[in-house]
Amino acid sequence: MRVSRRALLSAGSAAALFPWLAQAQATTPKRKVVLFFTPHGTIWPNWRPTGGAGSTFTLSPILAPLAAHRQRLAILDGIRVPYGTAYYIPHTYTMPALWTGSPIQTGVTTFCRTDHNQCFGWGTGVSVDQAIAARLPANETPYRTIELGTFCGGLHPATRMIYSAPGVVKNPLDVPQTAFSTLFAAQNPDLVAAAQKLERRQRVLDVVRADMNSRKAVLSSADRTRLDAHATSIATLQTRLEQATPRCTTPSAPTGVNSETAMDRQMDLAAAALGCGLTRVVSLQMRIADNDNSLYPWLGLTTGGHHTLSHDSSAQSQATMTQVYTWYSQRFAHLLDQLAATPDLGGGSVLDHTLVIWGSELGVGWTHDANNVPFIVAGGTGFNGNQYRTVTNTTQHRLLVTAFHWMGFTDVMQHGSLDTGSGPLPGLLA
Repeated sequence: MRVSRRALLSAGSAAALFPWLAQAQATTPKRKVVLFFTPHGTIWPNWRPTGGAGSTFTLSPILAPLAAHRQRLAILDGIRVPYGTAYYIPHTYTMPALWTGSPIQTGVTTFCRTDHNQCFGWGTGVSVDQAIAARLPANETPYRTIELGTFCGGLHPATRMIYSAPGVVKNPLDVPQTAFSTLFAAQNPDLVAAAQKLERRQRVLDVVRADMNSRKAVLSSADRTRLDAHATSIATLQTRLEQATPRCTTPSAPTGVNSETAMDRQMDLAAAALGCGLTRVVSLQMRIADNDNSLYPWLGLTTGGHHTLSHDSSAQSQATMTQVYTWYSQRFAHLLDQLAATPDLGGGSVLDHTLVIWGSELGVGWTHDANNVPFIVAGGTGFNGNQYRTVTNTTQHRLLVTAFHWMGFTDVMQHGSLDTGSGPLPGLLA
């Protein structure tokens, strides 16, 4: 391959010789969003930070595992999740509303609860992740969204949180081995194509650099200066491409998967998928909202189960539940660790360009109160972390709109039919 001196010097830059060079040089990391769910609220006395609001707070026992990511966190107290119905079936009615901001369908007999003498259907809204994905460029990534989870149960409004349309739920891949096979096994062809494209681009750059160096001897001093500038530009681009090549390495298949480790393996896959550019939108659902009577023997919860124990306000039960919620916090910390350790295609880490929202379907297990639900938001560059805030008259809709604004869709001011406010939650985005 030969490039003429006239072409080199008249182009004004190496990028003009190859249109894709300009595109590659202009590439910046893509912003991403992750939704993270754990059930049954929290134990507020052991969740709330102490020592004041703003940046002066001290992390609580439950949130202590998040210390390494303190500068990236906004801990939010006082957010309400409205369910929009005259009658309230705990867990079941707030699970569909959490990320859609819209109520469950009533007046239908798709599902019935004889203990409440009530029937209902699916949620009536679109979850924020799906609404964001619908605005992203078509075919930008192999997957518009990826839904992962663990022990997510059967089809029921209390077990599904993601809606692509009213009444249309998305089922999460809730077995790590299945998720790996779906996303990565046998070398995803999109990853192979991306790696091959990068390799071809690097070879072209090598040829261009060699051709330019061979012509230096016959060029004037001014032309050599211009050529050196072009060579520097190409060298910078090649470095970026070389750095990008290994970033899409297929992760290893999950091993040692059990009820204690399954969620971590899913989060490992989520971080890899985001780092490889398989998607820009991920949701992670840990268990279900209603009757999650899972046992946690590694924490000492060997009888009764989570759901049953969450209805017991005794000191002994709260102490056990505090261990469960601390373990949830450790899982969230693991997610942030993985996102921070995963290089992003445009440079930096995945966490540098990601907004992560951790929420639940209610605030207190034994009262089923949804007027104050624990939310923690973590973010990268452009997010105002290291803050603990108590808000009033605020619903989760402000966080849903914040996710839109983080992704660049600042025209969105409301999301969901229950949204009576406007705009993102102030103070989160720089």
